[in-house]
Amino acid sequence: MDKIIQHMERLLLPMASKIANMKYLIAIRDGAIYAMPFLIVGSLVLLVLNLPLTDANNFMYSAWYTNLMAEYKGDWLQPFHASMGIACIFISFGLGSSLGKQYKLPEITSGFLSLFAFMLVAAPVTGWPSAINATYLDGKGMFTAIIVGFLAIEVYRLLVTKNLTIKLPEQVPPAIARSFESLTPVIAIILILQPINIMLSRMGDGMLLPQLLMDVFKPLISASDSLGALLLIAFIIHVLWFCGLHGANIVMGVVGTFTLTNLQMNQEALAAGEALPTIFSGGFLDNYMNLGGSGATLGLAIAMAISKSAHLRSIGRISIVPGIFNINEPILFGAPIIMNPILGIPFILIPMINVTIAYFATSMDLVGRVVALVPWTTPGPLAAFLSTNFNFGSLILALGLLVLSTGMYLPFLRVYTKSLMVQEQREKVKEEAAQVTMAAA
Repeated sequence: MDKIIQHMERLLLPMASKIANMKYLIAIRDGAIYAMPFLIVGSLVLLVLNLPLTDANNFMYSAWYTNLMAEYKGDWLQPFHASMGIACIFISFGLGSSLGKQYKLPEITSGFLSLFAFMLVAAPVTGWPSAINATYLDGKGMFTAIIVGFLAIEVYRLLVTKNLTIKLPEQVPPAIARSFESLTPVIAIILILQPINIMLSRMGDGMLLPQLLMDVFKPLISASDSLGALLLIAFIIHVLWFCGLHGANIVMGVVGTFTLTNLQMNQEALAAGEALPTIFSGGFLDNYMNLGGSGATLGLAIAMAISKSAHLRSIGRISIVPGIFNINEPILFGAPIIMNPILGIPFILIPMINVTIAYFATSMDLVGRVVALVPWTTPGPLAAFLSTNFNFGSLILALGLLVLSTGMYLPFLRVYTKSLMVQEQREKVKEEAAQVTMAAA
């Protein structure tokens, strides 16, 4: 096992470290993080307006809620449209400012350039009086926001590096100087992207770049909603964590693009009263895989709290409360799990088992599908209940997976406890031998 770990360190750590420090991945992650408060609130608004209380054949039917929604639902959808409905506006600005910051460019200017590039290709103005086509401002424009946002910042960086921007005298206030410095990148972005708009419009009967990219990425979007994709994601995240790297931060920067796109599909179907099309959307992994954090370690914390080892028992009891809110650093580094061959095995396998069970339960409609984002610190069972439109099956499944995780960790914990006790005994013998030697001397 030591040799296996040494090979993993030699092969995986350098590669994983490079991936973790990739500027583009960091920018995508930051863009999603900046947008998250708006997306969560917008999702919850949609959830409140579509509670499962309007079906007269359902035991949860509520006449007052049905009447209330019939009269006021349209009035209160605006917060959803102004958040999830234009999610890519927030994300494009966020990823642009993040990438610009990494290049030591002005953050706000970088964010606006990224946003300008996205609006240029994704929001054409039609009709009179003028109206913006908002079709691709939601999750459907995600890939476009990422690609043209990166393009805009790279153009900006190139022009600044080559001194091809307008420079004003030092006496000019900095804010005004930066505004004039941005003129050249704005013109360059127009000259690059507008010809693409014109060409696509004439070739595809008004086709937009987001529509083209959605067609290109459609196989990937479909593949992301498969069990194979879920298992691969779970495996990579937890192998990286086992090696000491934040697997979720590294992987979810890319995967989040697909989960938000899939979530948008579910929300559109929910608003239209149609069947929800996707399984792997929004916080699906938080609901069923990350019960207590990566590795479903709340189950391990519970198991450790009753361990015979005083060391493990104290760490387990300390870790339960933060684990309820999906914060598991105390147990990751305290047990430890990182580079621990005994606890590392269930740490990698249990999340894969959990997502497999959750995938089949969802595909068979035994539990609800995710239609809302909730904060990642929401306890897993409660998050499952809220994000699936108050589906009791999802709550029961998450609780069942927590119990299952605890049971699967127990045999490995017993082995680890015995190994610690043997190690403690050896150290005790060494100390006694050293004391005897010192006394004899």
